[in-house]
Amino acid sequence: MRKRIVSIALVFVLALSAAVLFSGCGNDEYPVEVANITIASEPKNIVVLDAPTADIISYAGYDIKMVGRSDEVNQDWLSVVPSVGSQTSPNVDKIKTYETDIVFAGENLDKNVKESLEKENIQVITMSQAKTPKALETNYVTLGKILGGKVTGSNKGASAYDDLISNMEMVKSSVKTEVNSDILYTVCYLYFEDNNLKLMTSGTYGDMLLGYTGAVNAAVNIDENKVDVNTLKVANPNFIFYADDATLNAIKADAVLGKLTAVTGGKTLMVTADEMNRQGKSALNTLDKMVGFMYPSLNKNTATRDEAAKTAATVAASTTANNNNQTTTNNQTATTAPANAATTSLADKYKIKLDKLTLKYEDENGNIKIMQQRLYDLGYIDDKENITGYYGDVSKAAVKSFQTKNGIKATGNADNATLVKMFDSNAVKNG
Repeated sequence: MRKRIVSIALVFVLALSAAVLFSGCGNDEYPVEVANITIASEPKNIVVLDAPTADIISYAGYDIKMVGRSDEVNQDWLSVVPSVGSQTSPNVDKIKTYETDIVFAGENLDKNVKESLEKENIQVITMSQAKTPKALETNYVTLGKILGGKVTGSNKGASAYDDLISNMEMVKSSVKTEVNSDILYTVCYLYFEDNNLKLMTSGTYGDMLLGYTGAVNAAVNIDENKVDVNTLKVANPNFIFYADDATLNAIKADAVLGKLTAVTGGKTLMVTADEMNRQGKSALNTLDKMVGFMYPSLNKNTATRDEAAKTAATVAASTTANNNNQTTTNNQTATTAPANAATTSLADKYKIKLDKLTLKYEDENGNIKIMQQRLYDLGYIDDKENITGYYGDVSKAAVKSFQTKNGIKATGNADNATLVKMFDSNAVKNG
């Protein structure tokens, strides 16, 4: 299989007590060396205090390891994970109770808390956010490497990043398909900082996100983020996205900006700093929100996406809280979601009809390709090159693994019951 090689020029700021290493048997995946840290074996339990980091971890499929979060990690689908308090001063005793291996922190973690965690042999990795698309890709690969190993984890992180970009491209393509191709909107994102209006400039992650709306950033050739009102007057963006009420008030109070067509015509939308800065599934929700505002015919409800992403976190939290949420099949442990978890069929999202559908080994058709895509999204197929439409040995092994983890007799054949469960929002991911 093709391997992706990504530079380890980290944008992470990594903090580690030199005395803290994981114990365990070595293998081809570990130890992992990343910048100035060494991880000797795969971390099993993690606590995430930093919301942007949680977004990446979740999108890469490693939220199954998440046993605790800060109050600031407020993504809906992670609400099932127990809170350990604030991101600056979390409850060390609670973190210790969860047998935590790693705490992923933000830059504002209290120094004394960090020292207390390290005294408990809990590794603290302090994250800083990617500011460019390339840095974001590096973050995905590095987090994958830390949580899943130098080969499997790196590839899984890279694949997750590819999947994120692919989904953004699909949104942009939907704009081109369903909207008059002669329309080319201009947009901008404004925020209020240090008593000044500022602009999302070219080359940033936010600029990339704006680009996937199918529009052009009015600041495409601007390097300085301080707003030049005359430049915006000339650009006269069709839509203005703003960070908060303070930003909107500053826009309306300005003699020039307050008269822009987007402002007088109600073409302004609040997109919070959190929405613009989180770089996993939240980014797709933000993109849906902006595109739905710009093109009402493409307005989407992100509830299904949120519910699907909630599954793995639900499983992790329920397993930590209650080991009775495990059943055994074929002498292996099959982790199941709690009985009261909400369930939604994702068949329409994947454009597959499940009624009486059965797929068999060595068949080849479009439905098999859709099944392979779902297995890839759930983490049972590692490489996109295996999404071919042919039901071969790789697909059979993936189906068998899926059946085992979801409490279904492991045959390797995708009967109707297996497919229905596979496209259920509560399908268990491969952790």
